[in-house]
Amino acid sequence: MADRRPERTDPPAFNGTLLSPSGIGGVNRSLVLRALCDHGPLSRADLARMAGVTRATIGNIVQDLIDSGMLEQLEARHGTGLVGKPPKPVWFAPRAGLCGAAALGRGVCEVALVNARGDVLDATAHEFDPDADSAAAAADAIVRGLQQVLPGSLDELLGIGIAVPGVCDTQTGMIHGSGQLPGLEGTELVEQVSSAFAPAVLVDNDARAQALGEKWFGEGRGVGSFASVQTGHGLGLGLVLDGLIVRGPEGFSGELGHTCVVAIGGEPCRCGLRGCWETIATLRWLRAEAAALGLPDADSLDASTLVARATTDTAAADLLDRYADNLAIGLANLGTLMAPRRIILHGDAVGGGEVLRAAIEAKVRARMLPHAADAVEISLSALDQRAGLLGAAGLVLSETFRLGAGAAGIGRAR
Repeated sequence: MADRRPERTDPPAFNGTLLSPSGIGGVNRSLVLRALCDHGPLSRADLARMAGVTRATIGNIVQDLIDSGMLEQLEARHGTGLVGKPPKPVWFAPRAGLCGAAALGRGVCEVALVNARGDVLDATAHEFDPDADSAAAAADAIVRGLQQVLPGSLDELLGIGIAVPGVCDTQTGMIHGSGQLPGLEGTELVEQVSSAFAPAVLVDNDARAQALGEKWFGEGRGVGSFASVQTGHGLGLGLVLDGLIVRGPEGFSGELGHTCVVAIGGEPCRCGLRGCWETIATLRWLRAEAAALGLPDADSLDASTLVARATTDTAAADLLDRYADNLAIGLANLGTLMAPRRIILHGDAVGGGEVLRAAIEAKVRARMLPHAADAVEISLSALDQRAGLLGAAGLVLSETFRLGAGAAGIGRAR
């Protein structure tokens, strides 16, 4: 992943202040690390201005982190417009903050070794039975993958994060349920992976993990409040407000796809309710509508194919417009209720490219109050599905470095 080096000359302030020089310790180091995660590589002068302290104070903290192997000094940045010697940013070292990361899907497990920069150093994938009546198959796939990608010495490893398509309690490791992987219910997954490796194992919902991936390494970096929305086979939400991931009691928040958008005559949803947003804005709906219209290959249609066909097929163009509108309904409700500065789309919508993004944004704004509409930006994730893996690593980084997200409920799963 390329370094995202800020060109600003007046960085924003920390969400906190450094302790006095006599109290320099874990909290001070965490604030410096949080600033780097939020803004990318920064010079000592940047860090000192952001904290409102002397460069000597910052210098002591930074040097300690360099000596420990956590940070390294990069080459000087030229062309900043500043007088004097160009600043030399500090950034995470290539082997700093090593995390094991796993992202579960229906029948496939992606596993990676990720560093604090957000670089995927090694990755693999394993298939497993998605309909197994226990978590053993998925746990075995994760363990086999981790054995391939983890460093020879686990002393380098901070921990292991797992992104799961289901309702999770990050504090306890409990998976309350998963529509895609029903056998995961309970704590067996975390317990089995924990038994194979010494470092802590953390678990979270895949949509929230994607939001963490965006927060530390993607479109959410430096954005205080944003939403990350998974589209396609399901609709999931990861919400960051004032820098903190919103989880709710026992991890039950974020089920945006099961909010009611069709009050009368709504179709039954797979969750057992009626009129859920998922009944009108997922691939299941899109393919059913395409079949009813007689469009070819309806059972495999997705946003990418639909956008391509819409240029020459009026029926496809009409379906694309309805798909964008249906997606916009839920996103406009989210924008009106929570006012995220940015809504980052993942999954199927990314395949629709700028054509679909622009249509969704226009329809979202048309459904919002005028004073709020222009403040919402719809973007497509550059990380997309890899955001889940990076977010699984972000779980570990947040816990280890006390980077804000931990305050919203990250704990060691036992």
